[in-house]
Amino acid sequence: MRKLSPRKAVSHALNSVWSYRTVAFRIGLPWVPVLLIAALVEQLTGAGDPLTEQSTGQVLLQVFTAFVSIVAVSSMAVNWHRFILRDEVPAGLRLDAAVMRYAGITVMLMAPMLVPMVIIVLSYFQPQLMAVGLPLVLLFGGIATRLSIKLPAVALGHPGFSFRDAWAASEGNFWACVGVFLLNGAILIGSVLVLVLLGNLLAPAGEALAMTVLFVAGTLMQVFYAVFNASVVTSLYGFFVERRDF
Repeated sequence: MRKLSPRKAVSHALNSVWSYRTVAFRIGLPWVPVLLIAALVEQLTGAGDPLTEQSTGQVLLQVFTAFVSIVAVSSMAVNWHRFILRDEVPAGLRLDAAVMRYAGITVMLMAPMLVPMVIIVLSYFQPQLMAVGLPLVLLFGGIATRLSIKLPAVALGHPGFSFRDAWAASEGNFWACVGVFLLNGAILIGSVLVLVLLGNLLAPAGEALAMTVLFVAGTLMQVFYAVFNASVVTSLYGFFVERRDF
């Protein structure tokens, strides 16, 4: 049984993104205008605004833009997995069966996280619910991290590698995977805080300028995090399945 170091796994993922930043740029660049347009459409139509009542059209538009984002993230992830694990240099925007299957499995892994997130939101009205929501976040996050080891197998064209195989490969490393989940989340939250700080700094210069810069910066952050998260999962797959060291 191999014992995972969360710190080494996440630092290895960050180093991979930095070392191969030109490849990461090549993978993410084709999706930047697509994600920008999706974000702009949401902004202009008010789709997804939690503070306003949503029409049926706005809800459908929100579902569509979310679908576009998931497909974009999956496309970047498949290219990154294949580059890191198979030295396959990506060529342009990728949309194939592997990407669609990857997107479907990603939704399957993300969906259960809605349960603890809803509980945490409700804790605003019932603070005692936080004592239930936070442990559930850790539980679901650790489970999702272990099961996500299946994703690189999908990218590599190994449909026979199941969730059960992913679970067995990471046996005895539940809390280590919780650690990876927390470090990964900390990097995401840190990136969002940087965007908030940037917005506050730009606010005196005018709303139009601030919104423009935030749209572009937010999209670039989304691309970075997509590649970084794929790099984390790649590191886990390489460590547990292909027996690689960091």
